[in-house]
Amino acid sequence: MDQIQMAYAWLGARCTLTKERMKEDRGEGPVSYIAVILLIAVIAGAFVNSGIGTDIVTFIKNAIQKVFNKGGGSA
Repeated sequence: MDQIQMAYAWLGARCTLTKERMKEDRGEGPVSYIAVILLIAVIAGAFVNSGIGTDIVTFIKNAIQKVFNKGGGSA
């Protein structure tokens, strides 16, 4: 019976702590979201300006052509 009471007390304490944490946690501010969006925009801009997108598309097209030309894969 002691184990059941101990488990009940532990769960009660956890629920109380969780409620208190939820009151204190207000989430991220708008500055964090703007920073993430700007970071993604900078990375996307770097990819566009580097021409790596063209290289990736060419590589994928060549790989697909090899598969279809040689009948690749085992069926």
